[in-house]
Amino acid sequence: MNPEEKKQLKNDNLIKFWETKRDNRVKYAILQSLYFAIPFSVVFQALESLQGFFTLNFAFKFITIFSVYFLLTYYVSFKIYEKKYQKIKKQL
Repeated sequence: MNPEEKKQLKNDNLIKFWETKRDNRVKYAILQSLYFAIPFSVVFQALESLQGFFTLNFAFKFITIFSVYFLLTYYVSFKIYEKKYQKIKKQL
């Protein structure tokens, strides 16, 4: 596979991936944030104490991580993917 075919395959994969996600920005940001916040909250809580999973401390960690990643995804990540998508669509 030459570099041009590889680039075209990468672009096709991005278009296929992003066309399904770009329709609902909030849903995309919430799902991405949940995928990130749940494991990290569990890891941070496990490092602190294994008995504290049903405490307010765990809830605050989860909400904080979720909120920060939601804002990052909603405002930064979405724009980056959208710019790439628009650039590739323009070239086609």
